[in-house]
Amino acid sequence: MDEELVGILANAELDDSAKADAIKNLVGKNFIPTSKFNDEKTKQKNAYNALKSEYETFKETKMTDEEKLAEQAKAQSEEYRKVKMQLNEMTAKNIFSEAGFKKEEYGDLLSSIVQEDSEKTKTLAETICNTMLSQRKELEKQITDKIIKGTQKPPAGNDNDAGEKTDLEKYKSLLSDAQKNNDMLKVAYFTRLIQQEQQKNEE
Repeated sequence: MDEELVGILANAELDDSAKADAIKNLVGKNFIPTSKFNDEKTKQKNAYNALKSEYETFKETKMTDEEKLAEQAKAQSEEYRKVKMQLNEMTAKNIFSEAGFKKEEYGDLLSSIVQEDSEKTKTLAETICNTMLSQRKELEKQITDKIIKGTQKPPAGNDNDAGEKTDLEKYKSLLSDAQKNNDMLKVAYFTRLIQQEQQKNEE
């Protein structure tokens, strides 16, 4: 088509109108309407699917009983693996839950923890959980030490006249900051401290 188009354009005997007509005729002979193209594409696709179906049927009829059993065993094995992974994931979740952790604190770790081997999954979950517990205790200790160092005993007879905050007020302030920062570990910690202080005041 390209050579014919070049020949038309280079033909000095044709004026612009004649060249335009010649090009229209050339394009018309080589042009395939979109509807016709889509129909042909659909036919080819249907023919392929039919051929594929025939092949699968043919393959199945030629399979020996041993091969059929092997296919079934493979499918069952894959289903068993999925169920086992789900059970191992539940085991890991339970370990973290019993330690007091919320899903948002360990959820991102599950993909690395859950294995096909149930014992390996359990060991990994316990190891990571214990590490997180140690970090939590260390954080609580640092916060407690910071509060103790920042708490000054009011001078005798003043009874907090200077405006020094009580422990309860400090805990409430720190709880508010933790909530703003969405630090659930600190929120839980300061909530517990506030409850303890309120119980002291009630006694």
